[in-house]
Amino acid sequence: MNVIDVAIVTALASGSAPVVDIDGTMWIQLGTFLLLMFILQPLLFKPWLETRQRRIEAIDGALESATALRERADAVQHQYDTQKAEAERAALELRSHERREAETTRQQALTEARAEAAHHLETAREQIAKQGAVARESLQRRVDELAQHVANKILRRAS
Repeated sequence: MNVIDVAIVTALASGSAPVVDIDGTMWIQLGTFLLLMFILQPLLFKPWLETRQRRIEAIDGALESATALRERADAVQHQYDTQKAEAERAALELRSHERREAETTRQQALTEARAEAAHHLETAREQIAKQGAVARESLQRRVDELAQHVANKILRRAS
């Protein structure tokens, strides 16, 4: 049982007047209510409901726009991160390539310098050997001359 049924049963059981009298005033109240609904519907309720609907649509549109912008921002961020990673990889590869090239150039310069130093050393040894041969030959002639000169002096004294 609901509350109204309980009230009706209680009123009937007690023998007193009912809680709600169904008489002419009820029809006046119903007419007043319907008249107010008829007047207030276009003046108050309909504009309020339309404004509420526009507000809901505006909020939904703003939420959709914000969601779309967030997705676009995420896509741009992902694209930026991808490009940044690619640029970093390319820079690393370029530095590695340049480092290998510099090492190759350094090794080549070192090899050339060693070859040039070996060539200069060989040339210097050849010159020293030639100068040594010339000096020995010159000393040999000088020794022969001095030996001849000493022998002449000894022979002159002995005679």
